[in-house]
Parts: sequence; structure tokens; C-alpha cells
Amino acid sequence: PLNTIRGRFKLSIILLESSPDTLNLRPYTFDGPVHYSRHNSLTVGHLTKINDERLYSTWKIYLKRIDTYFDKKQKQKWNSSYQAAKSIFEGPMSHAMQSMIKKAHRLLYAKYTTTEFGLLNSHEDFWKLLIDRNTNNIKPCVYTYIIEDHTWRFSETGASFFVDFASKHALHANCAETVIYAGEFHPRPIGGWNQYNPNEILSWNQWELVIDNGSGTYAPDLKLLDKLKDLLVFNLPNLNLITYDFKDPQLKSSIEACRNFAKSPKAQSTEAIKFLLPSPLLH
Repeated sequence: PLNTIRGRFKLSIILLESSPDTLNLRPYTFDGPVHYSRHNSLTVGHLTKINDERLYSTWKIYLKRIDTYFDKKQKQKWNSSYQAAKSIFEGPMSHAMQSMIKKAHRLLYAKYTTTEFGLLNSHEDFWKLLIDRNTNNIKPCVYTYIIEDHTWRFSETGASFFVDFASKHALHANCAETVIYAGEFHPRPIGGWNQYNPNEILSWNQWELVIDNGSGTYAPDLKLLDKLKDLLVFNLPNLNLITYDFKDPQLKSSIEACRNFAKSPKAQSTEAIKFLLPSPLLH
């Protein structure tokens, strides 16, 4: 009936004084909290068969103060000398290709009942995102990433789902013609995968993230790798982060060691193997 009280709603507003560095930020700068969404797709999971649950995951992390580290007017434009990128962004078939890629992007980043959300307060919270739920260890895996529109988006490199797409990075970027940065990364125990014993419990401080600028589609400027490092360490305090140019032999050795470990009995998980083998996929 009308005029009947069905409950009470109480709203409290707490005003916090801004810190001096916050006052110096540009208007409308996203300043946290750093949070994430993990999109677990059943549809893509059935195609990739990456795990027993048949879920394929993509991650989206909302980073704060990106504009403090990267100039918005100097984004990384798609690489006009890269044939795969040209087929997406110019030419008679570009419209059809972009339409297909954008549909796949919506599929990867759609919100399902299985989608997970949370806050990232430190590097420890980030490392927990990369744990293989079959083994409860950090998964020896290579990830494809882009940073655009205040978000760091990534997923495992090499899943069969991506074979039909000319560019993994364009897929994560939803065919954006420019991005802030792009490349690949992989986790590594300090000392290397060759010395790693999965039965030995390591602290989060004994892991490091190896990240590069390996994207043929956007060809990110090598000189900005240090800014990328500063941005990620600012958002994920105490993260051990190593940067490499994608052509660096040390990077190639590190990726090879990661893949070799994934294929070894020590990995204790056959689910990860096929996604770490060298792939014909384009960047």
C-alpha cells in the first residue's frame, strides 16, 4: 500500500583532504583505486580448451595517472610498414577485418557471471592474478598486452582462438589506431626458470615481471620502456620489473626458458604446454 515505510536508506559522505601531488594532477585524471576485472569466457574456453573448467581469461587492469607518465599527444600509432597492420587499418578489406576483430574483442571482454572483480593494492595482489589454479603456482606463460584508455589489457599468448586474427594486439586494443604502449610479458623467478623448484615456496618478492615492446602492429618506441616501468611500479608498489627491447637476445633466452619449464615435468600441469609453444601468430 502507498505511504508505507518499507525500510530506510542511510547515506554518509566523507570528505578527505586532497594530497599536494593530487592537487597538481590534470583535471579528470584517474587516480585510483587500481582495480581489475578478469573476464572468463566459456565460449572462447571451449575453443581453446585451456583448462578443465573450459574458461579462457582476459584481464583488464585500470591504471592510475597514466597521463603523468605518457604524453597523450604522442601515442603509438599502428605500424604502416607492417603488412598485417596495413591489412587491418587500410585497404579494401580493412572494414571487414575490423568488424570481425571488434566482435571478437567484445566476446573476450564481455561480462559474464564468471567475471571476477577486485582491487590491486600491491605487487602481491598482481602476482595472485597469474596463479595457475590447477597447480597453485605462478603459471610459466607469455602474455600479450596493450595499454589504452586507462586500462592494461592482456591474455595468454598463443591460444588457438587467435589464429584467425592478423594481430593479437589489435584484438586487445579493439582496433584502436593508436595505443599508449604494447608488447608481451612473462613472469620469472629471480634466478631464472632454470633454477626454479616449484615445490619450494617463494615469497612474492622473489618474482619479477619481464616486459618488452614486442608488437609489430604498433611498434612501440623503445625509449618509452623506462616510462612503462615507472608507471607499472607506481601502480603496483614493490613490483620487480625488468624491461627488454623485443630484439634483445636476453629476452629471447628468458622466453625460451619459460616455455621449456612449462613443457617439463616440473611444471606439474600439462594444460599450459600448448599455449607456450612457439606460435605462428603475428604480433
